[in-house]
Amino acid sequence: MSVAALLAVATGIAFLVATIAHYRYWVKRLTVPLEYVLEERIETPDGSAIELRRLPPLREEPGGVVEPAPEKVPEALSRPPVLLVHGIGINHQNNDMLPDLSLARHLATAGRDCWLLTLRTGRSDARLRERGLMRFERMARHDLPIGIARVLELTGAKQLDYVGFSMGGILLYGSIARTVDPALVRKVVIIGSPGIVKTRWPLALFAWTRFLPWWLVPTIPLRLASRMFAFIADVLPATPLHRIVYNPANVERGIAGASLMTIQDLPAALAYDLVSWVGRGGPCDGEGRPVVERLEELEIPALFFAGAADQIAPPDSVRAAYDAWARDRPAVEKTFVLLGREAGASEDYGHGDLAIGRRAREEIFEPVEAFLGR
Repeated sequence: MSVAALLAVATGIAFLVATIAHYRYWVKRLTVPLEYVLEERIETPDGSAIELRRLPPLREEPGGVVEPAPEKVPEALSRPPVLLVHGIGINHQNNDMLPDLSLARHLATAGRDCWLLTLRTGRSDARLRERGLMRFERMARHDLPIGIARVLELTGAKQLDYVGFSMGGILLYGSIARTVDPALVRKVVIIGSPGIVKTRWPLALFAWTRFLPWWLVPTIPLRLASRMFAFIADVLPATPLHRIVYNPANVERGIAGASLMTIQDLPAALAYDLVSWVGRGGPCDGEGRPVVERLEELEIPALFFAGAADQIAPPDSVRAAYDAWARDRPAVEKTFVLLGREAGASEDYGHGDLAIGRRAREEIFEPVEAFLGR
């Protein structure tokens, strides 16, 4: 082997080692460990699995320290538990990002018994043979009903309050009154969950892939990419790609890097569902029926949030679900909140900053707490 070839091999090995070291260093530095009193893995009948995590009532001490609050447990158990369900390409930390920037911990500090569901698509340990099981219809048929039933079983409650972020809300649209009994849900909060998927750039470029078999649509490796570049998340300029995911102007420095540690891959099967929705102009459940049609006769009070600058779930796509919700039941309480400057918010919210926006506590968490507390 020539000297040049040896040098090339040595350089390649050195680059690989440096890349692995870089990855491990920043994952360790930016990952924020969060504790739960219960973490449970539940196998689904079709061969996949979901996870549940419990966050009991908390107490905020002087200096911002948060501790368990056993004195609040009896009151919390007298009210419905709260189930929070994450969006696409992320896990349970979508609703529990950081100790001081978490909808789940805000509600727990207010004395609620909170449960975080990790859907099959949010798990980082999914096996290769599960690849074909990562479909929207399978989650609507198994993940959500099982998660709801397990929370009610463990708490002894007859109903729960449901908080869905992005896909977590779409899953409820597709399962309520079909695989989930509406009588089990007392109140619903929807955060950035479209009722109709608009054909937006860059998704429109991939709409043609719906004509392919799902297994030809690749898994999108968001997890590796987000972790590799998380360390410069606050340094990179606000490119159009950034703004698809969130509004950088609405996120405090230091938050974006930690949030990128929670990103998961977008499975091929779910990516296929997504591009199919884009091609057809709206998400449909496995029965080929638009999910919003099932919402019209609901009698569940609901609170909807939409970001004025959200490019993943534009306000009109979220409003489509709001308009359909309880359409045939005008006495049902429902509210639509547009988070934008013209509507009185501090900033035009994008998608991701509906969870981590600099004033999300005042503009989202507190209204959610008030709504569920009534």
